[in-house]
Amino acid sequence: MKILSFGEILWDIFPEEKKIGGAPFNFAAHCARLGAESYMVSCVGSDENGNDALLEADRLGIKRDYIAVDRKYKTGYCAVTLNDGKPEYDLVRDVAYDHIPCVCPRGKFDALYMGTLAMRSADSRRSFEKLIKYVETKEVFFDVNFRGDFYTRELVNTLLKETTILKISDEEISFFGARDHINVLLDIAKNNPKLKYICLTLGKDGALVFDCRNRNILYSDKPKGKVVSTVGAGDSFAACFLSSLLSGYKVEQCLDRAVALSDFVVTQLGAVPDYDPKTLFA
Repeated sequence: MKILSFGEILWDIFPEEKKIGGAPFNFAAHCARLGAESYMVSCVGSDENGNDALLEADRLGIKRDYIAVDRKYKTGYCAVTLNDGKPEYDLVRDVAYDHIPCVCPRGKFDALYMGTLAMRSADSRRSFEKLIKYVETKEVFFDVNFRGDFYTRELVNTLLKETTILKISDEEISFFGARDHINVLLDIAKNNPKLKYICLTLGKDGALVFDCRNRNILYSDKPKGKVVSTVGAGDSFAACFLSSLLSGYKVEQCLDRAVALSDFVVTQLGAVPDYDPKTLFA
């Protein structure tokens, strides 16, 4: 199974430490852990953070054939500051992932993953528009991952037209409509004929999948562990649902597995903690 992810690689810079991140990076790392050939289309700078990011990609099993190194722009980062003990995040603009070059991946892929943050810049968006026309893929997975004001309705609607599997959270669904969740999902499916499944994550209440073609809803509410950190939980859900689907599992099994993995991730520190899929899903 080959999965191609497009988007940001960045570091969360805290006063005393830094942590690798970016939803597409976390997603790609989980795909690799789950047994996929996991590739990324991204860009880092020719700086210390860029070198460290490439080392992290190697450590986590992400193939970096299509990760460019740019000599002009710094590696993406999010400056995290504390204001009266509360963290504030600044997703710094005009960094390497805002200038992802156009690439032509070799061969066919089972799925292409995309989000919204890396599309905030004209350069990266143009590269993605060329990529999606070129790459041969069975599924296009869209995890909206709204961040700040780095997205527009026009962008989301454009990406939805190419999407076969959509993932949104209960915090993001209001963007799509103010009606009850089910009617909003029906409207999204009606307006986007390529859609096969919509995954809606519900935090501590589990998740559901809307089968757009059969108009069927599947729900999973697995037992929840003690939450330590929610960082990366949504990315692990997305990776597990997609990789399970591509592996031939039934949709209800894909959902249960995705909820089980995200439930494990929230009990750990770090977006991609160590785990053995065989043990986790036994």
